Amino acid sequence: RLGFKGKNVAVISKNRYEWALTYYAVLDGVGRIIPLDKGLPEQEIELSLIRSKADVIVFEESYTDIILNIMKNNKTQLKEYICMDNVEENRFKKMNELLLLGKQEMLNGNNEYLNAEIDNNAISIVLFTSGTTSLAKAVMLSHKNIASNIYALTSAEKIYDTDVNIAFLPFHHTFGSTGLTFFLSCGAKNVFCDGLRHIAQNLKEYKVSVFVCVPLILEAMHKKIMQEIEKQGKTKKVKFAMKISNFLLKFGIDIRRKIFKDVLNNLGGNLRFVVSGAAAIDKNVAKDFNAFGILTVQGYGLTETSPVLCAENAKSIRYGSVGFPVC
Repeated sequence: RLGFKGKNVAVISKNRYEWALTYYAVLDGVGRIIPLDKGLPEQEIELSLIRSKADVIVFEESYTDIILNIMKNNKTQLKEYICMDNVEENRFKKMNELLLLGKQEMLNGNNEYLNAEIDNNAISIVLFTSGTTSLAKAVMLSHKNIASNIYALTSAEKIYDTDVNIAFLPFHHTFGSTGLTFFLSCGAKNVFCDGLRHIAQNLKEYKVSVFVCVPLILEAMHKKIMQEIEKQGKTKKVKFAMKISNFLLKFGIDIRRKIFKDVLNNLGGNLRFVVSGAAAIDKNVAKDFNAFGILTVQGYGLTETSPVLCAENAKSIRYGSVGFPVC
């Protein structure tokens, strides 16, 4: 009703419910979504809006001053500004007001959005990915690109509707946004991380069972676990237990989550599956996590492939490898 049909809608914020709401609302019947890196300086945000020909921007309160400066410069073709939070600025539309308006429209019988036809091959997402030269490159993806990758992931990895995924990777990366869509498609619950310093706490309080992250996070977690084991004088005991449990695994006997219960409890007690991507993970870290009873796999992809190309799974793990092509 606001005239956004077929328009380019940019979104910028930290990972939060309103980001996901914007992403799916635009993709599923409005126009093209343009996720912007939340860490970009003002000049690059403005340039990205110009290059993507964004008509609308959805943002969180922390970007208020930047948005006001962009409005003042008047170099973009932005026509509407939507804030996820309730700020005292009359030139911004507020997301909660739009939600109420949308609900009222549907109650009045407006089914235009629900009946919107999707062109699977049309450009639906424009993402900026860092290039090796000059400016970030704009990558154009379709519904079919994303859906085919979700199908491939579903075929490769086992996710249950009882799983809880912590949405840690930034959504403006395809690894983050496609990952969120993948977990939702499996019926899993998604929770938001409160920040790097709160990961351990979040794993416990949200009963996280699935964690998709970069190697640095896993390596830091592993270092902390091994330091605690050494502090308690249990290094030799733990190493011996690993050898025994790995030997028993060859005969189909899995006692890992029993004998390493204390280690698992330090990671929330429910963590069962970890996916590492974006860089190579230390082989010993992956080996130890698997030895503790947490399935730890590595994958590889790029924005242009929506993004996952290769991945390991429970049946195919070779340390130092990114697994087989998913299809």
